[in-house]
Amino acid sequence: MFGSVSAAAVSAGSSGDPLISKSYIDGTYPGLVLSEPLNTLSDAMTVLKYKLAQASQSAAVGVSYALAMPGGTVSLAAGSGFTLVFGSVRLSSCSGTFLDLSDGAAVTVGQNLTAGHRYLAAEYTTASVAVVTGSKLALYGSVSVATGSPPAFTDSTQEKWFYSYVCYAVQKGLVNGRSATSYAPDANLSIAEAIKLAACMSQLYLNGSVTLVNDTTLWYKSYLDYATQNGIVTKTYANYDAAITRSEFVAIFYAALPASEYTQINTVSDNKIPDVKTTATNAAQIYAFYRAGILTGSDGYYFYPGNNIKRSEVAAILTRMFEKDARQSVTLS
Repeated sequence: MFGSVSAAAVSAGSSGDPLISKSYIDGTYPGLVLSEPLNTLSDAMTVLKYKLAQASQSAAVGVSYALAMPGGTVSLAAGSGFTLVFGSVRLSSCSGTFLDLSDGAAVTVGQNLTAGHRYLAAEYTTASVAVVTGSKLALYGSVSVATGSPPAFTDSTQEKWFYSYVCYAVQKGLVNGRSATSYAPDANLSIAEAIKLAACMSQLYLNGSVTLVNDTTLWYKSYLDYATQNGIVTKTYANYDAAITRSEFVAIFYAALPASEYTQINTVSDNKIPDVKTTATNAAQIYAFYRAGILTGSDGYYFYPGNNIKRSEVAAILTRMFEKDARQSVTLS
């Protein structure tokens, strides 16, 4: 008689069962097959996180500093990087992986970079960064900066909050200095100067260049005529040399570009700007600028509509109007 296997010797569905069940295979073999690569992947991620942490905390070797002007390009080879000290730049192209070491995340093409963060072109990576406004970068590794020279204003230097805005606005031809060496950031803007800037910005937007020049008899007449003909200015002023208020400035500049240029990016509810109710003069334009990120206010988001506007503030507003990547975030709800 042939030998027999006792049914009690093995458990049904166990590895010793001659008829291994499907449930046993489903429950056992995927774990055996996947556990090793999953463990390997986990180990690799742990090492990567450690390296990123070390890189972000370590001092950059051979660091140098560079000022990058609007329209410039920062090119990086593998293993090189920079810290964005101030300004506005965005990743324009990348072959490989471009890392934000401060956040421990990869950066996508077209993404704006964050001031104060450190960035790295990873292994086998080349990347190019476009300069939006005047920026300062701490460079390490193989990085080259192709850009123009900053304006030589002794009163608008790189430690000033408005420096990058002045660089952008001047280089784009949106505003001029008061002289070759002075921008006069604390000076108030006159009504005539505001009309000139708005007219020039409108013509630059519509035609790609500015052909308006000072009138030989009344210097601002050519700009006033253009602004009146194009609906930028719809009333007359008793004194065009008087300092313009912040409220009136916004009204004129809002009309310089089409309403389609003021896409809402911020939540700013009605009557939430502390000193501007929706029934106030020029409230619609002021709220539109807050919602589009052109204005953010100060001292708890106050706008101070009756105050005069400084040339430093004008440079910031001009830049944000013309360059959407420079617009700011604010929430008032």
